[in-house]
Amino acid sequence: MIKFILLGIVQGITEFLPVSSSGHLVILQNILKIDKNVVFLDVVLHLGTLCSLIVFFRRDIFVLFFNFFTAIYDILFRGRIFYVWRHDDKFRLCVYIGLITLITGFIGLIGKDFFERQFESVNTVILSLFVTSLILFLTKGFDYGQRYLRHISLKDCILLGLVQSLAIIPGISRSGITISMLLFLNTDKESAFKFSFLVSIPIILGAFILKFQETQGIVRNISLLQLAPGFLFAFISGLAALYILRSILKRQGFYKFSYYCFFLAAMVLLLKIRHFF
Repeated sequence: MIKFILLGIVQGITEFLPVSSSGHLVILQNILKIDKNVVFLDVVLHLGTLCSLIVFFRRDIFVLFFNFFTAIYDILFRGRIFYVWRHDDKFRLCVYIGLITLITGFIGLIGKDFFERQFESVNTVILSLFVTSLILFLTKGFDYGQRYLRHISLKDCILLGLVQSLAIIPGISRSGITISMLLFLNTDKESAFKFSFLVSIPIILGAFILKFQETQGIVRNISLLQLAPGFLFAFISGLAALYILRSILKRQGFYKFSYYCFFLAAMVLLLKIRHFF
């Protein structure tokens, strides 16, 4: 049970902090000798972080849903499609989130075999963590963006969808690479934080559904009582990580996560050289 609690804490913290949850889980699975075929464990941990994300952004999610369906009503029954597109920022935001999800999902599906092989390689995690470290470090000096959610364009979303697909590789942080890209595009810190995680909700939901389908008929040798602490700690630590990250972004310390990623990559490389893995 201690293993599941530890994995829950690690999943919750690293899912949202820009340090790559998938990279950490690959490393921990090798250290703790956890059976990589226990797919249901990943399902439970993803459900925990998904719930924390929905709770944290519950107001934004409600407003987006309300505006989206109101806009759909205006388009279908009042024929105001051009008016809605030009003047309803939140409707455009919903469309952009859908577009980014489609791009990321499409790349994930066509590259499924390639991405799955990367989860078996510690070398991939090491290299990807070094890449994440470099990207995060380059955000230093990009803390004063003047673009807000209403300024996000179609071009930005296509670019963000392509960039986010790279985070399927273990060691590449999804939050790290998407927030960094938004900062590079001169986006305000709070807007970058909010948009990055609103975009992640359908991605995490999709990953949860796919992994849940994979578990049909293979759940064995593991009880729900063992998994419950993993879910609970993933949920609590996920909420904590979101508050921590928002606070660090406000204090202009986002780039400092690069030091951690570099240190972790160097440590894993050293352990690899010494044949620990």
